[in-house]
Amino acid sequence: MSLSDEVLDAALADPAARFLLFRGEEALLEGTQPVLVSLADLAIPAEALASAVLVGRDGGAPRLALDVSDLGEEDGGFSPPSGRFRNLRRLKEPIDLATWGLLARARALLAWHRFHPVCPVCGAPTRSEQGGTFRICTTCHRLHYPRTDPSVIVRLVRDERCLLARQPRFAPRVRSVVAGFVEPGESLEEAVRREVSEEVGIRVGRTRYLGSQPWPFPMSLMLAFEAEALTEEIRLEDEELEAADWYTREQVRREVDAGTLILPSPKSISRRMIDEWLEGSPLT
Repeated sequence: MSLSDEVLDAALADPAARFLLFRGEEALLEGTQPVLVSLADLAIPAEALASAVLVGRDGGAPRLALDVSDLGEEDGGFSPPSGRFRNLRRLKEPIDLATWGLLARARALLAWHRFHPVCPVCGAPTRSEQGGTFRICTTCHRLHYPRTDPSVIVRLVRDERCLLARQPRFAPRVRSVVAGFVEPGESLEEAVRREVSEEVGIRVGRTRYLGSQPWPFPMSLMLAFEAEALTEEIRLEDEELEAADWYTREQVRREVDAGTLILPSPKSISRRMIDEWLEGSPLT
């Protein structure tokens, strides 16, 4: 097999190499753990491996990701050796941070490579290099690196209450904390104040950083904050939210038990932010 990428060639030649397989937003999982597939068990044409990306190592053994969406269509589709493909966005179960980080990196890199086949400067084809670390233009030779879009996600609190809101795209009864992308030229604190003001019309005082989480839909980094609300009146300023209200801890517990309120998936930092507030324990 002849590939232009020496790093990828070396990883593929390692008998300990294992693949994480994807179909777009779906990953091949056993429960919430990725199925690690050997090259021998993968059984696909050698040329299809050129789109694999190196996402890490485990004890020195390469871990690669590959999107198999386009493979095997002529004979009814690609058949996984075990497990099943599950949509990462729709997973409801908790996932440990290391596993989510690996899946997020794999999903984000595969999406970036799929969406950037040509150079944005001259329009010529690009090719993957260094195991998918970057792409290089085959004509003007510019290097292009994967992007990560920073987003702030905000636990807005006032006295002993927390604001929970819902977007129109949420499943019925689901509510979460507010979030939005950081705009060019903004600090993270400025983004927190702007997003809260734009979405619910509330002025923000002190902010406190809580943590972060990669969110590969397709390539975001969620930066979590707690913000002190200086005003109480909620004004929905645009169409991003269809509802928002202040909740006490007891009200959240009561409505969750009654099924009238559903919190975000345990895999998300938004759920951990709400759980931390409910329990009074640190976000980890």
